Amino acid sequence: MKFISHFVRESSRRIPPIIHRIQNPVHTIHTQSNAVAAAATSTMDTSVHSAGISEIHHVPMSVIQRPIPSILDEQKVVSLMDTIKGETSEEEVPPIDLLWITGSEGGNYYFSFGGCHRYEAYKRLQRETIKAKLVRSTLGDLYHYMGSSAPVYLA
Repeated sequence: MKFISHFVRESSRRIPPIIHRIQNPVHTIHTQSNAVAAAATSTMDTSVHSAGISEIHHVPMSVIQRPIPSILDEQKVVSLMDTIKGETSEEEVPPIDLLWITGSEGGNYYFSFGGCHRYEAYKRLQRETIKAKLVRSTLGDLYHYMGSSAPVYLA
């Protein structure tokens, strides 16, 4: 596992550690401190895409695009909602992964393909933000998820 983890971290498109705030024309996304992010990261809190990313951001729900409809287990959504409502237990919910694509004219686009139960729980609770790891991506990466339905151009 350590061998694989090393290569995943090396090849990931990590966000440079010097970035503490990411400006978006409409929203500002704040990160947790590195100590908090490191404490929250465990082997269960990572995916192949975000294994080398320790920064956790609070991303506005309104900027996240979910182009593929979710198939949800209602009991799982309700269970997550109960966990998120708890003052201390919300920290137990791992962040979702977001593909972060910068448009050709500088706009930021955030796409989510996993974490559908977590996303739905936050949405039903009418939370303004959700914890996420930003995976720097390209339109080519988006094409792998969406095929010919992927946009050809992002402004």
